[in-house]
Amino acid sequence: MGRLLLVFALTLLSAGLVSAQSAAWQVFIQHDVGAADRLIFVDLLSGEETTLTVDGERYTVLPTGVLFQDAGDGRVLVASPDGTVAPHPLIAPSEAARRVDWTVSADGRALAWTITEGSLDALTTTTWIAEGESPRQVFSDGPHNGIRAFPVAFNAARSTLYMDYQPDTIADFTPFRQYAALFSLDLDTGETRSLPGEAGCFCGGSIGSGRFLRLTLAESGFDLRVVNLDTGDQRLITGVGLSDYTQGGDVLIAPDGTHAVYALAQVRGFGTAEQTLETTFVLVDLITFTQTQLLQLTDPFLRPVAWTDDASAILLTSPSQDGTWKINVGQNTLETIANATYLGTMLPPQGG
Repeated sequence: MGRLLLVFALTLLSAGLVSAQSAAWQVFIQHDVGAADRLIFVDLLSGEETTLTVDGERYTVLPTGVLFQDAGDGRVLVASPDGTVAPHPLIAPSEAARRVDWTVSADGRALAWTITEGSLDALTTTTWIAEGESPRQVFSDGPHNGIRAFPVAFNAARSTLYMDYQPDTIADFTPFRQYAALFSLDLDTGETRSLPGEAGCFCGGSIGSGRFLRLTLAESGFDLRVVNLDTGDQRLITGVGLSDYTQGGDVLIAPDGTHAVYALAQVRGFGTAEQTLETTFVLVDLITFTQTQLLQLTDPFLRPVAWTDDASAILLTSPSQDGTWKINVGQNTLETIANATYLGTMLPPQGG
């Protein structure tokens, strides 16, 4: 198993996902191995493999390990490639916590998390951030009826946290990452401000490379609004005309900011034994402001999770089965590259 997975990890490496360097680990997971999950850390330099058996959810790769919430007691834990699992030193939900959510900055230097408490008709959310070992509370919100604040992303300077007012639990039942009412939080002043066009539909969106991308409902399906967060300039890119696809999300911006991708889904025979979920992927050119349809899939159900560094391919995983797939954008082809599910790459924090 170890040698085989190393080959897959090196395939990702050769695809341009990350450059080999010291302290670089690629992390995979196999679900429900003996009623638990199996985390697999592969050292890209030595080929050393470490495995850990855990039972968790919402696995997130940090520079130091994998952050997740224990499915049994709700503790927030970190699994490390040295084989240890320990409570996160800063995120400690109270007994009254209904939910804990988090996001990590693109450079790995900052972590934000929210703790939601209260009854469903009176939810309160407290937001914390940390760069290093000193957490600070930056936002307190509520009570709201059925709504909680949810951390989405940092800006490049880590001076702004983008958040969403998310209907409680709805994201647990939708096929893609979607948002309802996105806003910015100034981490110095505490000022909040709705992002342009918000609140929108409960649809996909993404923030990165100084841009805010947001799917919007249109007569022929979905258009895409592109906002330059520095200048406020906006462009609306006409959709690809797939009106039968009623769910849109998982918007991913390429590292170089030149392209994005998102997923659309169509449910056939909803609620019957013959129900199927057809998925298609849309490629967005952020230089020419055009969109083109990529692959259509009925099985397996795949979601885009990462771009390769050179923006030549998109990595996908499935919520229903283990494995990692790759769409080669130029050839518009789908390739299976791992029998375990890719979670991410552990790298030292970037920049200063």
